[in-house]
Amino acid sequence: GARAHLLHARPLGSMATSPQGGGGPPPRDYQQLYFNVRHKPLVVHDVTVKGDDRTRPGLFDKVLAPIYRASSLDELRVRCLEANAILNSYDIFDKVDILCDAGPASAPDSASVTVEVSEKNKLNIKGGAYVSQSGEGSAEFSAGLNNAFGFAEKLDVEVLQGHERSSTYGFAWAQPRVLNADVDVTTRAYQQVSCSKRLSSFDETARGVSVTAVGGGPATLEYQLVFREIADPTRLASKHIRHQLGHSLKSSVAYSYVADTRDSPTRPSRGALYRLRSELAGIGADPQMTRFFKQEVEAQVARSPVEGVTFAASAKLGALVPLGDAARKKGTCVADRFFLGGVGSLRGFDTHGVGPSDERRPPKDAEAAKAAGVLSRDALGGDIVGSLFVSAQLEPTWRKLRDVGAYAHAFLNAGTLVPSPLGEAGRAGGAPADVKSLADSVRVSLGVGLVFPLPVGNIEVNYVKTARRDRLDRTKEGLQVGLATALAF
Repeated sequence: GARAHLLHARPLGSMATSPQGGGGPPPRDYQQLYFNVRHKPLVVHDVTVKGDDRTRPGLFDKVLAPIYRASSLDELRVRCLEANAILNSYDIFDKVDILCDAGPASAPDSASVTVEVSEKNKLNIKGGAYVSQSGEGSAEFSAGLNNAFGFAEKLDVEVLQGHERSSTYGFAWAQPRVLNADVDVTTRAYQQVSCSKRLSSFDETARGVSVTAVGGGPATLEYQLVFREIADPTRLASKHIRHQLGHSLKSSVAYSYVADTRDSPTRPSRGALYRLRSELAGIGADPQMTRFFKQEVEAQVARSPVEGVTFAASAKLGALVPLGDAARKKGTCVADRFFLGGVGSLRGFDTHGVGPSDERRPPKDAEAAKAAGVLSRDALGGDIVGSLFVSAQLEPTWRKLRDVGAYAHAFLNAGTLVPSPLGEAGRAGGAPADVKSLADSVRVSLGVGLVFPLPVGNIEVNYVKTARRDRLDRTKEGLQVGLATALAF
């Protein structure tokens, strides 16, 4: 019978026609031979795996079992393509080759399948330096074991240390295709210190575990159980922040959905992005547990009417609602709230420079604190946030800028951040009493600038003017430079 090959998941029978030799046999059209016999009944005699030094045989048994159920050459081709895709989805192999050949002469109308894999390195080490949206620099180191026990698992240890007080220590176990389903599950235990002392006079220390499930679609489901502590390392915190100090327990489930048809994540010229995240906290019987519902929605659209010109618009909405009488009386936790201001959030304003704030206690040496740039008010965040960004993007005429992917833009940015009317009172810049008050709380800025796309986001060099602001806002008019990332919201 004819022999067909499947290498790197190439279709069976896709071999080219043999060249015609000087007195040899006439060329054979293997593709036509395949089409002639593709529906002919056959049985799979055996499936052999090579190169599986660490990977457990049970993993291959689950993935390759459907191959034995193939009853024709065409069905065998489909089954092999499916097995190839699944094996590659484990992300533990550098290469997966599948060869289909005729079975032994003693078993006519049969096929033998050979699967040859090349496993990835067991040890992965990464490191880097980063700057957060709040301006804190940090160094990160992570080391991981890839498929060390043969179950396609990934074990990672992460250490991150900021130059202020921020730090993260985490251990994660990622298991792809749990129960041979298209679901990847990651379990993580961690301790994380988030430093907001420069902008809000508090640190949050979170110790907990999380379980995240990601399916083959755009949805993600996550459960968190976290013991949190809010502390004041400055001893200068405002009255509102001091009322937030202490411990709390958060048990929450979150659902995320992303639909992205953009042609580029950092500089789209066409397509749209829709992102939704819902979080419900208070899963459990403990009455002292943090209880809230948090909803975030983001949309982005880009269109290019002519070459070199792109119009883009993005909008973001978010709401944080305390659940239960006790939660409404106490108010939301400052670590759960939204913040607004800065490049990628609301240009023309400082990071977290918009919205409710409260006056800090005066430092002992006011002149030295002022010279060091210590803020006089704490950013308190808000429970309702909205922002709009509209821009016209132009290709630069200078070739060197085009070569690095840079482009010019003129933009309008608007946003608002207010407390929930269901929460506690007393925050400076309190909840709006009516629609007019809500409209009056909107800030607006306009500007022009250059954007340099990077894999982690966009570096923007802008000249900005604020058109609407509050007297307590911290503005950044004139030249403003910063990194706009998807995490700026």
